[in-house]
Amino acid sequence: MKPLRVLYLIDSLGPGGAQRQLVTLVNGLDRRHVSPTVAIYHPLFHFRPALEKRRIPIVQLGLRGAKDPRVLVRLAGLLRRERFDLVHSYLRIPGVFARIAALGLPTRVIVSERNVDLGHRRRDLILERPLVNRTPAVIANADAIKRHAETLLPGWRGRVHVVPNGIDWSPPTSDDLRGAESFRAKQLDGGRYLLGVVGRIQPQKDPMLLLDALSSLPSETLDTIRVAWIGLGIDRELTAAFERRIQSAPLADRVVLLPPTRNVRRVYLGIDALILPSRWEGFPNVLLEAMADARPAIATDVGDVRSMVEPERSGWVVPPGDAAALGRAIEALVGTPRERLADMGRAGAAHVREEFSVSNLVRRTMNVYHLVLDRGDDHAT
Repeated sequence: MKPLRVLYLIDSLGPGGAQRQLVTLVNGLDRRHVSPTVAIYHPLFHFRPALEKRRIPIVQLGLRGAKDPRVLVRLAGLLRRERFDLVHSYLRIPGVFARIAALGLPTRVIVSERNVDLGHRRRDLILERPLVNRTPAVIANADAIKRHAETLLPGWRGRVHVVPNGIDWSPPTSDDLRGAESFRAKQLDGGRYLLGVVGRIQPQKDPMLLLDALSSLPSETLDTIRVAWIGLGIDRELTAAFERRIQSAPLADRVVLLPPTRNVRRVYLGIDALILPSRWEGFPNVLLEAMADARPAIATDVGDVRSMVEPERSGWVVPPGDAAALGRAIEALVGTPRERLADMGRAGAAHVREEFSVSNLVRRTMNVYHLVLDRGDDHAT
């Protein structure tokens, strides 16, 4: 049999969780069974080297983002020329483009729903409702997302399939370990525990919750902690407020905001634990990656966090928006013997490396592909 020809459509190859998962999936595919092509329309290329290394074709549909009218025209032309068996789109606007561009073609479109923010903007539901019957399958990366999506779009019921994120884990290299040591030494600056947050500065990630939690700690506990937040300041006002606050007492010299890094693994290997203070998530990729590198986690109880973090065994889970609970969890971490923290890290790593391996990601995704193709024209018109 010829391999399936699948077009993977996403806005960019920037340093985002959806982009990372697309690259993880595409690079994990058996090329005897799937021939992949990736199409993008934003000039962000963080993950391009990872695809080029595997000789995955990349098609640039535009350079000015979703507002460029040429993107839809070029996508429609690409689908008509290449006659892909499937389009697998990531993120909401690419999913809209894919279904419109495929009108009149036999190509089936699978869309991804990766966050529980569907419905936060009325525009999203307005775009999705007329496209329900052009959606033979939806891949959600968390049960929480599936429940949320099917509630808002009843026409999706029976079509949403949960495929959790995957991790292509390998032992750290000597360069990774040296980089981690350097990162840790530079950021620790007299403290004993280095905690890390990896995420953009925006309301979803709730950076002020973390600062409230840290401010609630006794001074003797706070003195032992340094926190590195690695991520872009997406929300300018929030970023400015965050920066002002970390420069004032009692947080001065204890929290630092750093830009994104191409080698985030050195961050994971350099910290003692990861903190995820989000207000909402689906399946947070940073949590998966840090835990795969044997780091315990403190995370808010959002999305499918509990599928990764087992409280008291591999980390702590606290209610979202509860600064006092987050502060208590940080105190509990600081009060936990180092050997016990190492045991927690190893327990979490064993779980996520097995349950969320790249082979499981590929297998679960291929099951959805075959289900859609075997179903013929159902839900495709």
